[in-house]
Amino acid sequence: MSKFVDLTEKLSKIPHLYVGSYDVEKLQTELASIDPALFVPFRSKSRHTGHLAKVWHGLSLVAPGGSIHGDLTEEGYAGRTDSQWTPVAEQSPYFKEVITDLGGEGQRVRLMCVRAGGNFPWHRHGTEIPLNAVGMRPNWYEVIVHLPVKSNPHVSYEVIQSSVYELSDYSAGIEIHKRNYPEGEAWVFNAAHYHNVFNRSKTEDRYSIMLTLDIRMRKTFDIVSKAVERYEGPLLTGL
Repeated sequence: MSKFVDLTEKLSKIPHLYVGSYDVEKLQTELASIDPALFVPFRSKSRHTGHLAKVWHGLSLVAPGGSIHGDLTEEGYAGRTDSQWTPVAEQSPYFKEVITDLGGEGQRVRLMCVRAGGNFPWHRHGTEIPLNAVGMRPNWYEVIVHLPVKSNPHVSYEVIQSSVYELSDYSAGIEIHKRNYPEGEAWVFNAAHYHNVFNRSKTEDRYSIMLTLDIRMRKTFDIVSKAVERYEGPLLTGL
């Protein structure tokens, strides 16, 4: 267990981590083949339900029972079983190849759209979940990877270190780690700290494959470990 925890601790300090590149033309060709009517509103349970239903639409590529729309909501972090390719994934061979390459087979994978001008509320994954007996959140092993399929220069992935978000004097300004993820590039997006996605384009929607991976799986562990070793960017250092 120690090597997984050690890697998780290193990841928690990295706002954005590049892990690989894929063929943009193939990705966009398969996106274009999907019926736009299959993208439905995310069913948030938060007070921002109305806002998210307008700006955040999607479908599942890997989900329990292979359901295209059954997994588009928040759930507890109990163990997820019976995750299968959905019909959309089965008709998208390059999506399947990329997802498998990143370790997403059998995990939770969605194809999500942020509409032009849309954004999420600032949030962090597992904030409300009690710590377990060893002081870790039950979802400590989760790694969120975004792979933009169709994007634009006005999309910004943003991370704020948790203690900074919660304790800062906002009149003095706070440090926000911002990055535009190019089409075809896979990035670990730090969800352990407060994060958000802004699509500040007035006309272009953003489509991204969003993978919830398990750091305990060998393929994911190896990919992320090598990416962490190469990382030379800024770190989340707190107050």
